[in-house]
Amino acid sequence: MEAEGLIDSDAAVLMVEPRHLDQLLHPMFENEKAYQRYVITKGLGASPGAAVGKLVFTAADAEAWQARGEAVILARQETSPEDVGGMHAAQGILTS
Repeated sequence: MEAEGLIDSDAAVLMVEPRHLDQLLHPMFENEKAYQRYVITKGLGASPGAAVGKLVFTAADAEAWQARGEAVILARQETSPEDVGGMHAAQGILTS
């Protein structure tokens, strides 16, 4: 709307809601079609964002693999306090 001259830049900024800023600060894929052939599953997003990594099933593996320089996705049926270290090490967390 601002680019079309319908509103000025101040009005455009005031139209942005805080939740929109939160979404913009999460990692996102630039071109989803570039990785599409590698996708093995999809789930419902609990939060906005994107992640790529090797799949691990324990927090200990996530921490160990991350220490070796691997990007990992931690997959858990549900997370627990014992998973916090692995959650911090992981690029993303997948729960079922």
